[in-house]
Amino acid sequence: MNKLKLNILTIISICFALVFTSCEKVVDLDLDDAPQALVIEALLHDSIGDNYVIISKSKPFNENTGTFETVSGATVVVTDNFGNSFSFIEVLAGVYNSPTLKGIEGRTYVLSVYADGKSITAQSTMPPKINLDSLSHQKINRPFSDPNDPQQYRIYTHFYDTPNFNNYYRIKASSRTVKQKGVLVLSDNLIDGDNVVFPIFQTEFEENDTVSVQLLSIDEVNYRYFNALASSQGGEVPGNPETNLNGAENVVGFFAAYAKSERKFIVTPLP
Repeated sequence: MNKLKLNILTIISICFALVFTSCEKVVDLDLDDAPQALVIEALLHDSIGDNYVIISKSKPFNENTGTFETVSGATVVVTDNFGNSFSFIEVLAGVYNSPTLKGIEGRTYVLSVYADGKSITAQSTMPPKINLDSLSHQKINRPFSDPNDPQQYRIYTHFYDTPNFNNYYRIKASSRTVKQKGVLVLSDNLIDGDNVVFPIFQTEFEENDTVSVQLLSIDEVNYRYFNALASSQGGEVPGNPETNLNGAENVVGFFAAYAKSERKFIVTPLP
C-alpha cells in the first residue's frame, strides 16, 4: 500500500470514528454528588478460561488516591441459552473466574451476581467473530518535534466487515511499555461489507515495540456503553452510560461476551 493511499485511508477512518462518536446521545454526568456505586466489569471470550468478573466499589469523583475497594465473597454464575451453568471462583480479591467456560458465537449468556447485598443480572449475546487479517504501521511526523525524541508510529488494523450484518467492534492495543489510551469502539454503519483499514489513533508506539492488538466483536448494548465511556475519556466510570446490568440501584459497569481475534506486531523502523 503506497503512502498516499494510506494517508487517504487514515483521513477517512478518523472521520468515521468522529462520526460514530458524535452520533451518539451525549451522556450528562453528574459525578460530584454521585453515591458510592458497586462496579462490575464482566468479560467472557471464545477461548477456554478467558473470562473474568471484577467487582469493586467506586471512589468519590474528587478523590485522587488511585485506590479502589474490592468486593470479596460474591456469588457469580453465568448460564447460557443451552442450559449450561458455570460457577465462578474468586481467584484474587474481587476477581472471579471460571476455568471451564468458553464462549460460543451466537449463544446468549446471562450473568448473575450477588454481592454487597445486591442481586444483579445482565445478558450478552456473542456475535460472530470478525478476523483481524493483518496490521500495518506508519510514521507520525510532527514538524516541530525534538529530533532526539524517539520516533512514534501509528498502528492500523486491517479486516473485512461481513455485509448485511450489524457489526460492532472494540479494539484494544498495548505493548510491554505502552498501554492503550482511552476506549476505541467502531460501528459498521458506514463500512458495511468493506475491507477496512482503521487506525488506533489515540495510542502511539515506538520502534521495536511488540504490540498486541485485539479486534473484539461486541453486541450493540456494549458498543453504546463503551461509546459513552469514550465521550468522557480520562475520567472516572460515568454514573449513567447505557448498561446491561439490571436489578439494583447504584450499580455501574458492563457484561460482555466477546469474539476475539488477536495478532502481535513488531514495529520495525520505516524510512
